Amino acid sequence: MTSAFERQRAAVEDRLNLIVNGTGAVATTAASALNGAIPEIALNVDGAPEVPLSNDDKSLVEHALCRILYHLVDAAGEARIPCMKFNSGAEPALPRLLDLSLFISEQGICDHGVIFTVLEQLVEACTISDCEQVFTWVEGERTRLSVDNLWRRGKLVMLRTCNELLRRLSKTHDTVLRGRVLLLLSSLYPLSERSALNLAGSYNRSNTTELDDLSLPPSGAEQLGTTIDAMDTDSGSGAAMVDTVFYRTFWSLQLFFQQPPTTLSIVGGWDAFYAGLQVVLDNFEMHRLDPQSAACRTTTREAEALGTKYLTAAPLLQLQLRDPSFRRHFLLQCAILLGFCTNPPPSAAGALVINKEEMAAIQKRVISQLSVTPPHGADFAAAVSHLLLREQGWTVWKQNNCKDFERAAAPAPAPVAPAPAMRRRPRPGAAQPAVPPEKRVKLGNLELDRLWNLSMDNTSALGDKKGKTTPSLPDFLQPVIDDMDPTAEIEEYYKSKNDKVFTWKALRLIAKENLGAFSRLGTEDMEAVIPGLLGVEAPGKAAADAKAATTAATTAAAAATAEKTLPTAVESAPASTSAGGDKAKTSGEGAPIVGATEEGKTVEVDNAK
Repeated sequence: MTSAFERQRAAVEDRLNLIVNGTGAVATTAASALNGAIPEIALNVDGAPEVPLSNDDKSLVEHALCRILYHLVDAAGEARIPCMKFNSGAEPALPRLLDLSLFISEQGICDHGVIFTVLEQLVEACTISDCEQVFTWVEGERTRLSVDNLWRRGKLVMLRTCNELLRRLSKTHDTVLRGRVLLLLSSLYPLSERSALNLAGSYNRSNTTELDDLSLPPSGAEQLGTTIDAMDTDSGSGAAMVDTVFYRTFWSLQLFFQQPPTTLSIVGGWDAFYAGLQVVLDNFEMHRLDPQSAACRTTTREAEALGTKYLTAAPLLQLQLRDPSFRRHFLLQCAILLGFCTNPPPSAAGALVINKEEMAAIQKRVISQLSVTPPHGADFAAAVSHLLLREQGWTVWKQNNCKDFERAAAPAPAPVAPAPAMRRRPRPGAAQPAVPPEKRVKLGNLELDRLWNLSMDNTSALGDKKGKTTPSLPDFLQPVIDDMDPTAEIEEYYKSKNDKVFTWKALRLIAKENLGAFSRLGTEDMEAVIPGLLGVEAPGKAAADAKAATTAATTAAAAATAEKTLPTAVESAPASTSAGGDKAKTSGEGAPIVGATEEGKTVEVDNAK
């Protein structure tokens, strides 16, 4: 005899199986299939409960989901089919189950964190290859999973799931999936999430380096020495020299890379590291790699990306030193350690015993060796230097207790009062617009704008008694008469006749009054025509006439004086006239005859003519 819980769970499980093994959109199918599965589940059209479910009802739905999940994983294992491709109906069942779990978590039919629980159980039951397909689904639904009401309930479950998977993955063979998991976590969690930070400064001390035991019996030692010497002879004169001392010196540096604070804080720790690194760099500088060699030309980005753990056998070191990737990995370790020494954490800063001058010099040599290590040594060295500089910023951020990068929005600045608009001063006597500024029509020309906005209704403006009529010709042309007055001292450029608008209006008025004067304006100046047109005397004409009379009187007086002096000059020089009497000649050769013209000017007549 089954309990009420079992009967309700079976009813809900049957409905869920129909959705998982069916076709069509999961959200649409779930809204209709789950409605009324048990009396407590009453859903609206969108699939949300009309009445919030109790915790017991939500646990019942979660239990039914997990049972279906285990059945599908077990069936896929027996059929030897990848879990995410196992098809118990028309479509793969597990992707539909994940879609269903996400939908009911969003709608509140079960707890909001159920989707993360289902993912955790699925990852634990799947193989590594199946986990890649699961994470493909997670990456596709990342936006929906990061919604606040879901993420608050499931972020710890998701973190636990990813960490457990990372422990299962190989660091050398599953690097792609490990990277995908880390990228997923970095996208779901904020940058300032403290759970992902190594605040204590712990180091991976489990990664130990085991060396060959060189304290062998005499026969064994001789055999090892013979092997290394043979490799030196076969490798040629350009290869790096390796002996027992260099072997121990090279691999002993890994102890400093494994736990820097501990090894560099003891007395003599820095001196030992500095001396050992100097020996290795001297060897590298003496035996540089040939960029054209086969080993350098066959190095690919894929090979550099592999997390390789090199063997430490003594006979292999000779060959490893000729590998560009091996040298680059070692030099990168040195650069990271020296970067740590440059900006150590506060907990280790006081304990480190480091010579700053030696550190700067050895750091320069390491970067120099990185730049000459093929392929693309200079680019790789520049990238390492940039990363070490960024690492200093991250160190300072962690020292300041990992403050949140997000800042509150700055308050909106107070509205600035608009500057007063510069308006053109209206012409005296011109009618001003009666239309409010917000209702004025702009036609692109100031004068047209003023005319158009003289009144709200242009039709009514025609009968406006206050409107200004066409001025009379004398009134309109009076500014030209005023400009002609010499006492006004108006410059030529500022006279009204040079105003194009005024000239246009004046021509229209003159054409209506006098066509003769209008035609004269084509060839004569306006100031010469308008006084006669208006029948007025031009300003300053009386003064000009008086000046002309004075000039004429002065000229006449000068002429009279010249006539009185002419006979005296003639008498003093005797002359005879010709028989015809039409020419006057002098008695002397070349002597000029002085005469006077009608204007009173004296002239000299050449005797020879």
